[in-house]
Formats: sequence, C-alpha cells, structure tokens
Amino acid sequence: MSSKSDSFGRRTSDEGFTLVELLVYMLFMVVVLLIVGGILINSLTAEGTVRGATQGSNAGQLVSQSVGQGVRNASAITYIPATATFPDEILIVRTVGTQTPKDRFCQAWSFKDGQIRTTTWEPPSVRSANIANWTLLGDGIQQVSDGPIFTKSDRQVTLNFDVSTGTGKPVRITTSTSRHPIPGVEMSIPCV
Repeated sequence: MSSKSDSFGRRTSDEGFTLVELLVYMLFMVVVLLIVGGILINSLTAEGTVRGATQGSNAGQLVSQSVGQGVRNASAITYIPATATFPDEILIVRTVGTQTPKDRFCQAWSFKDGQIRTTTWEPPSVRSANIANWTLLGDGIQQVSDGPIFTKSDRQVTLNFDVSTGTGKPVRITTSTSRHPIPGVEMSIPCV
C-alpha cells in the first residue's frame, strides 16, 4: 500500500476502484436486479391469474345461487331453447318467495352473447320482452361444447357453463338443483 503526502502534509491513498472492478460490480448489480425483477413479474402474473379465477368463480356462483333458489321453490319450470329466430336460451319458474305471507312471483333467466340476465315479475303482468333491460348476473359466460346452459328434466335444472377468467383456463360451473315447492303453496297463473 503506497501513500503520499499532499502539500499540507496530510497523507493520501492512491488506492481506489479500478475500471475493471467497477464493471464487475455493475454487472453483478444488473444480475441481481434481473433476478428481483423476474420474481416481481412472476408474482404479478400469478396474482392476476388468481384474481381472474376468483372473479370468474364468483360470477358463476352468483348465477348458480340465483337459479338454484328460484328452482328450489318453484311450482312450475319452463325451458325455452335458443333457436335461429330467437337466440336467447330462457329458463322460467313460478316460485314462492321467503316473505310471510308467501309472495308468489315469476322469475326468468336468459343466456345470450356470453351474458346471463334475470328478471322477476308478478302475474298477471308479463315479463319484459327487452332482455337487454334485465339484471345482468354474469358476463363472460361460455357454453360447454355448444350445449345448452340450462338443462331441464321433470323436477330438476342443471347448469353447465364456463366463465371466462380473462387469461388462462375458464372456470367450469356444473350444478343441479331439484324443485322442492313449499307444501300447500301453488301458483295457478302461468309465467310465460
């Protein structure tokens, strides 16, 4: 280690970083920043994927809960498949609410253009023909293998659809609900 004295008699050191040492340290810092940046990008991507799957799952659960509650208390179920002239797939139930005295009403769900919408009305009035004005329950809904969203058997309705997550694999919702109308409560006015 060499040292010199300046004009005031103080000792100074000639030692410092060489250009090669500075380049090595800078290269090391670039590698560290790339590793940290990669971890950050991966965690943000994973967070986005989880958020999309959660939103898709929530949308699917909202639809299945709405249909399930309506079908469970239904005294009648009507299914109208989509056709070339009427592209909406519609499920209609006559149902009884949970209030006392029991309120009787009709409820319908429609699937078209990736959206499931719902509406309710009290007979003898009729449902709104403009489905675009119905309440939006779920968006980004896709049919499974071009099959129907709603499948009706005698006392049961099955839902089968995928919900888009934005990125990645869609969330599949498949559930069945059986009709268990409240005993002694029937509704004679049809919901058509």
